[in-house]
Amino acid sequence: MFKSYFLDRCILHIKKKGILSFIKNGINHINYNLNPSKIGEFPFSFYFKKKRILNKKFIKKNLLKFDDVKFDNYCNYRLNTAKIIENPIVYSFGIGGQIKFEEEISRKFKNAKIFCFDPTAIKFIDNYSGPKNINLFPYGIWIEDKKIKFFHQEEDGGGAITNYFGSTHQIEIYHQCYKLKTLMKMYNHEKIDVLKMDVEGSAVEVMNNILDDEIYPNQIAAEFEFAEYDDIPKDKMEKYTLFQEKLTKLINRMKNLNYKCYNNPRSTQPYAAIEIIFVKEI
Repeated sequence: MFKSYFLDRCILHIKKKGILSFIKNGINHINYNLNPSKIGEFPFSFYFKKKRILNKKFIKKNLLKFDDVKFDNYCNYRLNTAKIIENPIVYSFGIGGQIKFEEEISRKFKNAKIFCFDPTAIKFIDNYSGPKNINLFPYGIWIEDKKIKFFHQEEDGGGAITNYFGSTHQIEIYHQCYKLKTLMKMYNHEKIDVLKMDVEGSAVEVMNNILDDEIYPNQIAAEFEFAEYDDIPKDKMEKYTLFQEKLTKLINRMKNLNYKCYNNPRSTQPYAAIEIIFVKEI
């Protein structure tokens, strides 16, 4: 299946852009994946890091490889373009200092309505002057509508609800968060076509809450992180095992709701997190 997908992607690229573009793209891809400055570490070092090894095994056991040539790159994520309507509603949580994923959707879908949320990116939000159909808001997402404690390294820097970053992030600041259901009511949306979540360790809880509220986006790009460090000490293994158990239950829940669950390969620091593209079979 994967070999057929890879071959079909190659043929499609050649048909659309020609053989020279295909060769150039292949060379750039190889160079990118072997360039330490691009991937953020020595190539293939994930083979020697405990968390990466465990994440890799989990991905192989529980997730699909891409099997449809209609999956296209949207910055760090892939979406099945054929399943995106002409005027999609897109919600994105966790933007940090860039929104290239959202801008790529805006470029390909001129009539998209894109809503980005991050209470820790106020400077970026205040200074952003991109496409008019991208809207930015200083709110977070959680399982309740309330102010939630975040852990920051600096008062005006990025942070997370979980203590994902460890000892480097110990400044505690409370930010306003909302359930997805509440935000959809605020902006008068009955459905979502694409949902993206990069919320530093809280995605499992949030996604289960979204499903509890019977909200089923057509496609979901989500990152599931255990911790920023790679070498899991013995006293943290029980916690990591619980992380895997919770994520397995969520994946099985998504499968029962007729979602296909794909691994989204990381180009930087491979297997540092488990990134999943959920695609609803309509």
